[in-house]
Amino acid sequence: MHDLSQLIPIAAGIILSPLPIAAIIAVLLSPRARANGFAYAAAFWSVCFGVTAVTALTTSHTSSTGDGHGTATIVLGAVLTVGFLALAVASWVTRPKHGAPAKAPGWLQAIDGMSAGRAFGLGIVMALTNGKNIPLELKAGALIGSGGHGAATALAVAALFALGASLGILVPTLLAATGIPAVTTTLTRLKALLISHNAVIMTVLFAVLAAVELSNLLPALTK
Repeated sequence: MHDLSQLIPIAAGIILSPLPIAAIIAVLLSPRARANGFAYAAAFWSVCFGVTAVTALTTSHTSSTGDGHGTATIVLGAVLTVGFLALAVASWVTRPKHGAPAKAPGWLQAIDGMSAGRAFGLGIVMALTNGKNIPLELKAGALIGSGGHGAATALAVAALFALGASLGILVPTLLAATGIPAVTTTLTRLKALLISHNAVIMTVLFAVLAAVELSNLLPALTK
């Protein structure tokens, strides 16, 4: 399959999402852990699949008509490079200053009383508002669509990509469903670490993504 190996680092970029993972951990530590956890995970996967699939089908149609695919790729790469760099700077500037402890978002404290419907809604919000996920899903969809696959194949690849990209949510959900006490203890510690180091993690991740996009953009500009 054309260029589909490039989907692996894109999926990894989506997996490394501190706040969405902290949110699913908070859900899994709540009284309705199992039902709400699977609802949240389903919503997160659905958004990832939907954005990727729509982009893949749209790109496939554009590519088949020969409508400036090369230019579109360059423009998307440039936008992503600048956008990720700006997000890296913003994450670093807004980090807690002078060793001050990071504050957990207020919505994390409201998770204990959530229904499965609200957990599903939270999953959608976290998937849509995470600064890097939508751009990465657009890139993944463009890669899938440019491969010249049929619609059914493109949708299947998009579904598999969304599954891989959602592993950061799915793995703790499945582990928590086992009911093993050690899992709960580990999730509690991981949640605190993710909240505490969210700004640094996102700064480094955005900087790496910007560098990757730039490395892909430069060869295209020199052709």
